[in-house]
Amino acid sequence: MSRRPNRLPVLVLLAALHAAACTSTSYQRVVSVNPPDASLYINGVKVGKGDRRPREFDFAMGGRVCIQAVHPNYKPEVEWFTEADMRNLVDTNTDLKITLSPR
Repeated sequence: MSRRPNRLPVLVLLAALHAAACTSTSYQRVVSVNPPDASLYINGVKVGKGDRRPREFDFAMGGRVCIQAVHPNYKPEVEWFTEADMRNLVDTNTDLKITLSPR
């Protein structure tokens, strides 16, 4: 009599991994920088200019994200946001606004 292996533990593990993968750890917020031609970085990656547009913030790799705005004629600005900070911005429908100070 051949015996089939019990696949239940494997199926439970796969279901748990699928549920974890489907859990969102990213948020979208509109970001604007003054001046709008400033370069915008999220976690050290240049994402474009600071003109008003939606940006994606991914918390999958850590508990906070770094947002940096840089322009040659202005002092750079760095802001850190935790996942709770970002969730609060989403819940209150608040955009991110960064104003650089002249050098």
